[in-house]
Amino acid sequence: MEEKLIEEEVNRRVNTVVKQRVEEELERRRGEIEAEVARRVSEVKQEMEKQMLAELEKERQRRIEEKERQEVQKKLLIIRRLLSVLGWTGRCLG
Repeated sequence: MEEKLIEEEVNRRVNTVVKQRVEEELERRRGEIEAEVARRVSEVKQEMEKQMLAELEKERQRRIEEKERQEVQKKLLIIRRLLSVLGWTGRCLG
């Protein structure tokens, strides 16, 4: 019975010392840890910004291409109407 009490007390003390040392080490390295976290957050943020800018550029380019396509379609429609008014049937002259 006494052995068990001694073992429990030793375990409690060891756990207390380990916990205290971990807390001390974390406190000692707090600045280093915070700097590393900040660096990693900054890297992720930069990568996300880069991806977002690339996506925005792709969307901008897609809109430009769509607008150009629509303009070409409008011009083709106008040309077809003009040719129709002029009686052009699309057959080769000969």
